[in-house]
Amino acid sequence: MTATLNHIISHIDEYSRQELRQFFAEHDEETSMKVARAKALSEWRKKTVFCPRCGTRLIEDAELTAMKCPECGELLFPRIDPCIIVLVRKGEKILLARHTQRNQDIYACLAGYVEAGETIENAVRREIFEETGIKVRNIQYRGSQSWPFPQQLMLAFYADYESGEIKVQEEEIEDARWFDRNNLPATPAPGSIAYKLIHGEI
Repeated sequence: MTATLNHIISHIDEYSRQELRQFFAEHDEETSMKVARAKALSEWRKKTVFCPRCGTRLIEDAELTAMKCPECGELLFPRIDPCIIVLVRKGEKILLARHTQRNQDIYACLAGYVEAGETIENAVRREIFEETGIKVRNIQYRGSQSWPFPQQLMLAFYADYESGEIKVQEEEIEDARWFDRNNLPATPAPGSIAYKLIHGEI
């Protein structure tokens, strides 16, 4: 440990701070996955301090990726929040939205958390309808991405328009429109699964 720390200190000028989103855009999937795991586990350990059953301070399990209560034996594994992210297609057009909570002026896919007791497919239908009033069909799974902000697993889908007119959920969506793929607004940067969906890379 000391040797590793000394090596880092002696080479400190070679290191720089970098946003995770930028890192994901510039590195391959395997490397990005390791960094995403490190970020997610770091955040989880900060928040997972006391046993929810008896209140004893937790310790790291010797074998598992888990925190263990030395008093009652309770095991707590890293939390992962499944989220769906969907690109809705209507002929040659795609549905993109500008979200009220984003700090960037971009249009992105619709997304949301999977609720308790809900299937992934039901989550897709519910989120799209709640946020835009659009009903979809032909839901197709396209891939996934660890998104440690703080602990999401993004499950990506295509879905086809079935019916409805756009009526946005104002507390979530600032604007939603159908766009031609050849005339897109500002969208998420490379490195995100949203980018891959919008630009047909998955």
